[in-house]
Amino acid sequence: MSALKIPYLKEMSPETPVTCTDRLMTEGAKLNIDKINWNDYPFIIDVKVNLGYSDHYLWLNYIVEKELVRAVCRMDQEPVWQDSCVEFFISQGDIYRNFEFNSLGVCLSASGVDRHDRKSLESDAMAKITRFPSLNIENLPDENTPANWTLMVAIPLDIIGLEAGSQFRANFYKCGDETKVPHYLSWSAITTPSPDFHRPEYFDLLELVK
Repeated sequence: MSALKIPYLKEMSPETPVTCTDRLMTEGAKLNIDKINWNDYPFIIDVKVNLGYSDHYLWLNYIVEKELVRAVCRMDQEPVWQDSCVEFFISQGDIYRNFEFNSLGVCLSASGVDRHDRKSLESDAMAKITRFPSLNIENLPDENTPANWTLMVAIPLDIIGLEAGSQFRANFYKCGDETKVPHYLSWSAITTPSPDFHRPEYFDLLELVK
């Protein structure tokens, strides 16, 4: 199986977010998070993610359309999967790490061999994950009105042990356990009986190319 190619985008900096967004939209790898894996949760939302990497960061730009937005969590490591949430899970060897973000950019991240006994990302490392949400507390839409939102994040490569040429396995998700219409979408299909994103056997191969 060939790896999905993630392009190198030089001179990308968190100090110029508008430029970074434009480059990810035009030059980045483009994925649809559109797999409905469980019949009990048929709700589909238009969700895309554009990816690239620079000398120091892995960049992900999520684009979500017409969602009934829930954004209750305000502090990192709170249960953001209950909110309107986008996620990136990456495995290297036996260990995988989850990065989960609500629409405000609040992040939950931990690592381990399975969903149990996971080790949370340290607060100093968490603070280095740069986030650019289109929504904030002041402009949150009414939860009963469909709204669009975006979130661009820059994850330091050294947090996940990546460099140019690295191959790794990953999956991308959209969920919202306590939104008005709960949903569980993935990029790579999952065949478990019930919703479960903590399944690295369903991750697909990606590569940072230069």
